[in-house]
Amino acid sequence: MLSPSASKTVVFDLGAVLLHWQPTEIVQHELPLHAPNTAAAQALCAGMWEPWAEFDRGTVEPAQLAYTLAAQSGLESADLLRFIHAIPNHLHTKQDTAALLPRLQAQGHRLVYLSNMPIPYADLLLERDFFDHFEDGIFSARVGLIKPEHGIYALAETQFGLTPADTVFIDDNAHNVATAHARGWQAIQFLDAAQCERDLVQLGWLEDNKA
Repeated sequence: MLSPSASKTVVFDLGAVLLHWQPTEIVQHELPLHAPNTAAAQALCAGMWEPWAEFDRGTVEPAQLAYTLAAQSGLESADLLRFIHAIPNHLHTKQDTAALLPRLQAQGHRLVYLSNMPIPYADLLLERDFFDHFEDGIFSARVGLIKPEHGIYALAETQFGLTPADTVFIDDNAHNVATAHARGWQAIQFLDAAQCERDLVQLGWLEDNKA
């Protein structure tokens, strides 16, 4: 058993960690005429990132985002607005990652989340069962800050009462992980649930079920 002194606060990202998030797949499904293949979908997604960041920050509404994306892509804003509203239907829970939450809790670890997420999606996602395992959390659009900016990590440290060296951050994005390391947090770049579990076990934050 891990000793009580080994208790950590585990900070989870949501998209691509606890939620299935594959933008190119979603674009191909929702905008098939404009993204008939993976390369076309990737090109369309590449032009969305900068405007989408402000959606995550909470500074633009869906209709405004659709208008901006239409202006730069040549697509119809109505099609893009339907695409924006359809995204929550694709954010399925990654059950293999969710299965780690009660195991981490059972070892005395506090669980919180830190997610780049627009408000319309956040309101829907809070209905997911896995949120019952979290003590607290931050959605970017509610605070006007986004990862990998240092400000949202500083806010998390204050709001969650974090001690950086006793904080474990799990995120799929290398830039987000780099900011966590820069602030003295320990961090794991998420590839899949099995890899994340191995890293947590290796670092002494999770008991090995196979032991």
